[in-house]
Amino acid sequence: MQKEKFELKNIGFVLGILSAVMYSIMVIANKKADKITGMKNASLQLLISFLTVSVYLLIKGNFLTSLPQTPAQWLWLVFLGLLNTGIGCSLYFSSIGSIPVQSVSILGYIEPLSALIFSVVLLKEKFIFTQIIGAILIFAGAVFSNIKYKNKL
Repeated sequence: MQKEKFELKNIGFVLGILSAVMYSIMVIANKKADKITGMKNASLQLLISFLTVSVYLLIKGNFLTSLPQTPAQWLWLVFLGLLNTGIGCSLYFSSIGSIPVQSVSILGYIEPLSALIFSVVLLKEKFIFTQIIGAILIFAGAVFSNIKYKNKL
């Protein structure tokens, strides 16, 4: 049991590093693809994400069971897809070309912090000690990066 937990932590760590690498590649690729902006960029990003997740679910055999089962679930899916993901991605990817990479990365660091705060405020989830430490580290890293970046200008 203990070994299994250790292996899962290692996998989580590796996936976290890979996520950071892929995020960096995405930001750099978006800066280089200056002809693809706004809705076109957001649509391409979402289409590729959808295809990737669909292939994964088809391989696992969970595609149909992963779909919403009730009309209310479909409504929430459409709401999140159009409003949160669609408009949010459109705003993000249309502005990414005109913002310095450092600023984009700092905003990317603050995203999990805002998710944590919203989960506590809106969903009434518990805020545990490790989350508080993580939030402080994220905020301190964003502030430090911003100060360091501004000093280089």
